[in-house]
Amino acid sequence: MRSVTRDYFQTIGAKLREGRFFDSSDRRSESPVAIVNETFVDRHFPRRSAIGARFQYGRLNEKEYWYTIVGVVKEIREVGMAEDLKPTVYRVLEQTDQVGSEPSGIVVRTAVEPTSIVSAVRQAIWSVDKNQPIWRVQTLARLDNQLSTPAQITTLMSAYALLALLLASLGLYGVLSYAVTQRTNEIGVRMALGATPANILLSFGRRGLVLTLTGLGMGLLLARLATRLMTALLYGFRPDYAPIAATVSAVLLAVALGACLIPARRASHVDPMVALRHE
Repeated sequence: MRSVTRDYFQTIGAKLREGRFFDSSDRRSESPVAIVNETFVDRHFPRRSAIGARFQYGRLNEKEYWYTIVGVVKEIREVGMAEDLKPTVYRVLEQTDQVGSEPSGIVVRTAVEPTSIVSAVRQAIWSVDKNQPIWRVQTLARLDNQLSTPAQITTLMSAYALLALLLASLGLYGVLSYAVTQRTNEIGVRMALGATPANILLSFGRRGLVLTLTGLGMGLLLARLATRLMTALLYGFRPDYAPIAATVSAVLLAVALGACLIPARRASHVDPMVALRHE
């Protein structure tokens, strides 16, 4: 629950998904209004618009407070970029008189260097209340610093992942291609006994796919377990990795097929007598 003034959303640059922000018409009344975030809507109104919906919150002197939703804003990370998103309700300060509704901070928007006006902001506050304590002055630049390290880690891990995919593809191609090449004499024997090039390609392609699918199954299982551990390390990482897993699997399957079929096709077109001489 957040108690804010009418200019809060414009000051922080919030994005409106539907409805409206607070305006001058939102004053103390028997029908208070509220603005909610997308997480709130996704949880409580998953298949319809939340605008105009009402909900009850709190009780004071046997009075029930019913709020009408007038706007939905996109997610606002008020603590840090790594915080978990939670359903949030914003109420305009003039319409809140419940215990715990007092604001705990202010937001200042400026066109100059933020740190240069900290002293002026303090003096402005003390001109209203000289006993008001001021602490934890923080700029958005500091919030950017909170994101920079996780973002760099994410970029580095992505580069390592691409490199790992490349090395895996090269290794897979090299191993399977070498294994097929080593069986050139076997291919010659089969050809001498009447096997067709199509039979040779089908046989080696099937063997390569069985080995590759077995490895992919084990890898996807381990990757599924690893995603749960990586959510705390990488900013913005989500365990729904199906598109990436499908892409990686398709790449490795294509490499495996090429590694089996290209040498097998080359060997199947060799004269059986020439192939047998390698023995």
